[in-house]
Formats: sequence, C-alpha cells, structure tokens
Amino acid sequence: MPSKKMTAKKSTGGSAPRVVITLEAADDVSDASQSDEMDVASDGSHHNDFCIVCRDGAVEPNSLVCCSECPRVVCVNCMDIPAAFQHAVLADDVLFQCICCYISQQESRRRQENGPSRLPYFGFHYSDGRPVLDRFLNIRATLELSLRAQISSAPVLFVHLKIVDYDATGGSFDLAYDFLKPYFPCGGLERREVTFDIATTAKAANYQRSVDSMVRALKEQGKWDRVVIGISDHTDNDNGDPFAGYDGKKRFIAARVDNFLDIILKPWQGLVDHASESYLWFFCCGALVNNIESFKTLQTSILRHRMSAAVAFTAPRFQPSFTSHLLLAFAEIVLLERFAIHNSFPHMLGQSFKLGRHTDIFLMTPDKDQLTVTKYCWTHIDHRPWGHYLPLLCPSCGVGNAWRSASKSRVYTFECTNHPCRTSYTFKQPEGSRMLHPGKTGSSCWISIPWKY
Repeated sequence: MPSKKMTAKKSTGGSAPRVVITLEAADDVSDASQSDEMDVASDGSHHNDFCIVCRDGAVEPNSLVCCSECPRVVCVNCMDIPAAFQHAVLADDVLFQCICCYISQQESRRRQENGPSRLPYFGFHYSDGRPVLDRFLNIRATLELSLRAQISSAPVLFVHLKIVDYDATGGSFDLAYDFLKPYFPCGGLERREVTFDIATTAKAANYQRSVDSMVRALKEQGKWDRVVIGISDHTDNDNGDPFAGYDGKKRFIAARVDNFLDIILKPWQGLVDHASESYLWFFCCGALVNNIESFKTLQTSILRHRMSAAVAFTAPRFQPSFTSHLLLAFAEIVLLERFAIHNSFPHMLGQSFKLGRHTDIFLMTPDKDQLTVTKYCWTHIDHRPWGHYLPLLCPSCGVGNAWRSASKSRVYTFECTNHPCRTSYTFKQPEGSRMLHPGKTGSSCWISIPWKY
C-alpha cells in the first residue's frame, strides 16, 4: 500500500454538534460599552510620521513639514528650500501645502475652468494666500505612491481570536501586523491574541471577564482609529456553524453564527463602535459561507455588530497561510495608505493571484442598513472558466486532463477528447460580473460578482 505520513491538520473544517450558548445580556451587543468614554479623542487626522515623497522618517528634529490641508508630511530633504527662506517658512503665520494637495487642486481647477492654466508650486504660503518663496518650490524626487495615498500612523489595533487547540499552521494575520511595525515608531500599533473556549455558559462568562480587563487597558491608551479582528476557527461541514469550544466530554461543539459572534465580539464592541474603521476576517473553512442559512445569518450579524467590512473564504478545506499576500496588501493599501477597502480590494487581489487557485473570497461592506456582498473569483480560460472548477478527471470515463476547449462570445465549452466519451461542460460569464486587471494574454484574471441569494 502507499506510504502514509501523520502531520498536523492545516485546514479549518470539521464536524461538531450544535449547541446554544447562553450568557446574560448576550443579545445586547454593546449598549454598556458604547457609553464608555475614551481618554483621547481622535478624528483620524493625525499627521503621518513618514514623508509622502521618499517614504522615510525624520532624519533630524523638525525635518518633517505638516500639510495644513491633509495628514501628509514632506521632509526637508525632498524640498529645495532656498537658504534665505529657511527661517521664514517656520513663521507662525505660514501654512504648508503638500505636493499631493497641490496637484489635486490644480487638476480640479483645470477641470472647472476648462483650460490648461496652472499655477507653479510654492508650497509655503502666508495665511492671506501670498507665497513665502520668491520662486517655485522644487521637489527633488518623484512620488512613489498614488496622489491619494497616505502613510498613515493613526492607531491600529489587531485582535486575533483563536479557538482553543487551534492546530492550523500559518501566521498571515500576524505577518500583516509585523509589516506595519516600522511605520509606527511613536506607538499606536498594538496586537492582542486571545484563545477562546465559550462552549458553555460558565466558559463564555469566564471569556468575557478575562477580555474585559484587556479592553479596559486598551481604552486607557486612547482611541483606536482602526480595529482589525481576525477569527481563526473551525466550521461544521454540514451547517456552517463556527466551533465554540469543548463540551464536558472534550468534544468540539459548534454554535449558530449569530450566537457565536454575539458572545465572541461583545467585549470588543465598544472599541469597534468608537473606531472610524473596523474589519472582521474569518479564517475559517468555506462551510460558513457555502451554507445558505449560515451565510444569511452571518450577513445579518455583520450589520448588527456595525463592522466596516468583513472578509470570508469559500474553500471547503481552507488553508489560512495562503492568505499572506492578501493580508499584506490589506495592511499596506487599506491601513497604511488609507484607501477604502471596497475600492482597493481588486488591487489587493492583484498581489495574490495564487490564492484564487485555492479559494473564492467574499467581501461584505455595509451600505446604510443593507450589506453589499461581492464574490471574487479567480478565472483561467483552461483551468477555472469563469471561476468554475473544471473536473481534473472526466467523470464519465476517468481520463485525466483530456479536455478540448472552445470559446465563443465569452462562453467556454469543454469536451472530453477520449473517443467515444464526449462528455462536455459549458460555462458562461456570471451575470453582472466584471473582469479585474486581466493578464496580457487575457487567459487569467480575477472577476467580481455582485452576490444575492
């Protein structure tokens, strides 16, 4: 017989009986925590700690100049400030406009005036609008980031919630946190990891007590502008229920997704409600979203807990470590550069195309009192036509890799070449789908599909 090897399980699926977990006031998501006051108020306008041009920090004291119109800063090494004006630009009545705001303003002015007229960039102006310098201010380098990007150091809190005895390998969530560390030299970046077992009323109460003290300490540090919560868990293969922990017989048991989230998120809700952005990542197997009822309940819960966005994966045997590139792109584009996740998600996927071979992805973002759900699929003309899985073996004759393909008006047809089998499949472009950054040959790309049951 073939040799076998015992290794730790990496995927996040399984089977577990469903229970209902009770906890006093568990249905009250956050009324008490919402009334808590933060010690330090923040509107997200804290100035960056790194130059928007060279992306470096202050090489000497007072070498970063803050824009008066946005949170960006520019270092003096990237600007040719004439020696005669070195002290004049530091006067109290002088305002600074960064190069990004200047270019955006000029583009807006050109569109409004319907002409090519532009004004030179002086950078420093008195409060009455007069330029400080006697000639334009030269920038020594080119922008490495988008004009709309920042290098934000507004506080970010990472919270990693892991089911007890979680054996799946990989640290994508932690990797994103480590990537951001160098951009917070003055603090404002924290990570908390909590192992949970909330399978009984007593365990759920103990979890809440232990986390409450942690949350109080975090509140004393000030307001967390962004809160990112990752849940690493298993899911029941049949019902899509998240695992809650062990029962008295050391068996994993599961709970309905709304029951589970009400308890697991309750201590953190105050931080979520006070944050300007909050993100929920489900590092769980695809039964959570592949099961219609659990997915509907999940969407209702995301709205209930007032998350800015949530991300879930469809792979039946999901491997969390495969999301590393996606999480790094999220950290850079959304958290650091401050782009909205619903706009930047296609760009995030452009850095993680291999993930599409493993799983489709759901992005859920609130729109008033409704949830906008988009499914992202990787498609390849020969292997994943319009995001569908083409069988590796012909199900009729068992021959492998024997498909002959033809396409017409974005309709792909595959026929088994094993005579006289002729089993065939036809795949059409999903209704409402849109192709995202296709390759040069057009053979592979991501597609987005508006999702409704």
